Amino acid sequence: MSQVRQVSSLFKIARWGVLGVGLSYGFVHARTLHKDAQVKRIEDAYARKVALIEEAKKKFADLNAAKNGSGGEQFNFEDPNFDAD
Repeated sequence: MSQVRQVSSLFKIARWGVLGVGLSYGFVHARTLHKDAQVKRIEDAYARKVALIEEAKKKFADLNAAKNGSGGEQFNFEDPNFDAD
């Protein structure tokens, strides 16, 4: 039989301490990665919605231009030089 090697109690405590620090670091790092991924998902969803709104505005403008005829005069009622007479 071989003898069991005696390990110092300081070494045992240090091993458990390093294990605890590693687990804590892993937990905090995972939370940070999860939070960053969630922020990216929210930003991507917002950008997708903005792109859809811009596309809808463009299609609406094209449809209204086709309805009103091509090249008709457009009036700016907010212009201070506009004269209705």
